[in-house]
Amino acid sequence: MSHDLADWQFWVVTVIAAGALLYLVRGAIPERVWKRRKKGHAASLTIEGKSMSKKPRGGSR
Repeated sequence: MSHDLADWQFWVVTVIAAGALLYLVRGAIPERVWKRRKKGHAASLTIEGKSMSKKPRGGSR
């Protein structure tokens, strides 16, 4: 039995099988590996319009 790598049906079945395997293995791998981390920034806390941040940002005195 020889495998013809030029046969389109072989590649369709290979892609489907690889997708199914990935779907099954995904349950065994921790979720943090699969999810992308959102890159964000911390919001500054303000009370009555005054900044309450710990770091002075510089500026007018």
